[in-house]
Parts: sequence; C-alpha cells; structure tokens
Amino acid sequence: MMASTLLRQLEDFSFDQPGSSLTFAKRLARENGWSVAWAERVMMEYKRFLYLAAVAGHAVTPSAAVDQVWHLHLCYTRSYWQDLCEQILGFALHHGPTQGGLREDEKYADWYQRTLESYEKHFGEPAPAEIWPSVEERFEPKAERWVDTQRYWVVPKARMASGAAVVGLAVFLVGAEPATQQASIGMVIFLVLVGLVLVAKWGRKGGGRDGSGCGGGWWGGGSTGCGSNDSSGCSSSSCGGGGCGGGGGD
Repeated sequence: MMASTLLRQLEDFSFDQPGSSLTFAKRLARENGWSVAWAERVMMEYKRFLYLAAVAGHAVTPSAAVDQVWHLHLCYTRSYWQDLCEQILGFALHHGPTQGGLREDEKYADWYQRTLESYEKHFGEPAPAEIWPSVEERFEPKAERWVDTQRYWVVPKARMASGAAVVGLAVFLVGAEPATQQASIGMVIFLVLVGLVLVAKWGRKGGGRDGSGCGGGWWGGGSTGCGSNDSSGCSSSSCGGGGCGGGGGD
C-alpha cells in the first residue's frame, strides 16, 4: 500500500459504530478530564503515530497523551484488531509493559526521540509540543493512578497551597488576644470562604493545555490518568512480534 493511501485511510478511520451515543471521543474525554475537542485532536495525533509505526522503519513510542488513546482503543477489540490492524495497517501492532530498569528506560527514550524526528520528516512540521513534549518531559518520573472523581476530589498541590495559606492565617487570627477574637472569628470565616472559592475556581479551569483539563479539572471532573508515565513503544513487525513497552502505567 502506498504511504499516501495509508495516511488517507487512517485519517478517515472511525472509532465508532454508526449511531453510537457514547462516542470514542466522549469516553476518552471523560476518562482523562479532557474536553471533547481536545480528545479529538489527540486522536488525530494517534492516527499519525499509527502511520509512523507503519512507515518509519524503526520502533516508535507515543507521547503520554497519545498513549491514552492507544490504551482505550485496545479495549475496542474488534475496532483495533480487525478494522485497524487487519484491514488498514496489515500487521498486528502490539502494546505491552516495559521490563523495567535503566536499559529499558534508555531504549524507550531513544525510540521516542526517533519518533519525534520521523514525525517532522514525514509530516513536514515538528510534532506539536502540547501533545508531544520533549524527551525529558515525556519521561519525567510521575506517580499517577486512576481516580474515581465521584468519590474523591483531585486537588492540584500547587493550587491547594494557596488554600492552606488562607487556613493558616485564619488559625493565627483565632489565637489573637481576647479583645480582638470576635473580629478575628469573622475574619476567619471570610478568609475560609474566599479560599474555598479560589480553589474551586482554579480547579474548574483544569491543568491541561488548550483548556482541556488534562492533568487537572478536579472537583467533580477530575483527571483519571492523563499523562501516564507509560513509556510505550512499538515496532511494525508483521507477525505480531512488534516490541511495544511501557513503564509505570500498564
């Protein structure tokens, strides 16, 4: 298959069955605290990643955001294995966890750097940094897990520090001289309310780029694993032997 034909087929590829009310993009957005528009943009980058897996001639590794699309697509088994791998790519594109260790880390960092270089070579432009960060940022150690935002608030530490400062000041005022305690109590209530409003307002904005809330968006709509530190990669072996790997997320 010609490369131009493959790219066109991938761009036209639909993740959804006709009439789906919960689309792939909506599910992806919900699970990662993204907007649907942002999810759709990352999905297009995933398709470019698939193209590179087929034509780059070397093992490739996705960005963390693109890897979230890959993870979810693997759950749509017929779409992934039959519609994508068999009918479009023509080979089985496998995903698997890293074996751990320094050598594995170095391997996936090298794969990712080569992926960025091939991206620019094949598409005539650098990979968008908001979706494809640098090697250093991509493999920065993270401690992430899935969170049930119906039961928990996901509070960004940096933003919560402002609320903590407000509470600390309130505690200080409560300990003031008796003559000023009545005024202090009123001030405490005011400061606590201000702190809660500020934290809620900042939290709703989310921490992601393009207003997506990627990595943020808590208070009922929190992040559920966007930016997983999963150093996945894959090669395009036609026999299902493509080496894919991940670190920490799978």
